[in-house]
Amino acid sequence: MDYGVLELSENAKLHLYGTPGQERFKFMWQLMMSDLVHDAEALILLVDNTRKDPFKDIRFYVEEFRDFIIRRRLIIAVTHSDIEPEPDHDFYMQELKRMGLFTSVIFIDARDPTSVLKVVKELVGDYESDIDWQSLETKLEPNSTMPDASSDAVEQPENRVSMIEAALHTRGVTGAIHLDAKRKIIDSKVPDKDSQEVLKSMVNLVAALENKAAFMGKIDDLMLCGPDEETLSVFVDDEQALGISSDRQLSLNVVKQQASDLLQWSRK
Repeated sequence: MDYGVLELSENAKLHLYGTPGQERFKFMWQLMMSDLVHDAEALILLVDNTRKDPFKDIRFYVEEFRDFIIRRRLIIAVTHSDIEPEPDHDFYMQELKRMGLFTSVIFIDARDPTSVLKVVKELVGDYESDIDWQSLETKLEPNSTMPDASSDAVEQPENRVSMIEAALHTRGVTGAIHLDAKRKIIDSKVPDKDSQEVLKSMVNLVAALENKAAFMGKIDDLMLCGPDEETLSVFVDDEQALGISSDRQLSLNVVKQQASDLLQWSRK
């Protein structure tokens, strides 16, 4: 959990609390809402525009914090739009309106304190009239981590990590398989061929279950857990599927969170 104080003027200070967004840190969210920030003015949600579906994240967090934000302002700060410009501001406002959310959406560069300051200005600018925003920007500017625009260094091409490599980076994950929308293998690193075949079958089983038991709605994941052997899990969406084999000691919540993040960040 992060905490900081920003001195806005001689008479005003802003107290900021922050937590990681992974669901396994939910206990921190509950601690903040019930104690540390029970009297907060607003909730600021940082949304990564490179995610495949940023609105899936927004819907999740709005539901988790619904009782908290019903009496407070919600500000959505969109990051990484320099890498992925879409969705744009207008699309966010339209989608949020459809979701019944009437809130402020601000595009920022989290590396630039003067950009982040736009969120603060949106929050307190109307009733803290004695703040010298220009002076505050100058004061915060040295904290910038923006790349030096005057650098003569040649920008190196980005070496993107594959979904499989990212999955195997988690301790306890022993193998992974990535399939496309037609459930053809894109990449696979599963040491045991039998496990790979079972994972493929599980992906197909999800579709079969959805057809046979439509009343259950969409099935996003399926897990097979044994008392002594590895755990096999598959996670699916309309465009791709990810199968993971993991040690039985690895928490299923950790596996699920990792898979959810990987599917969200993969734009194929």
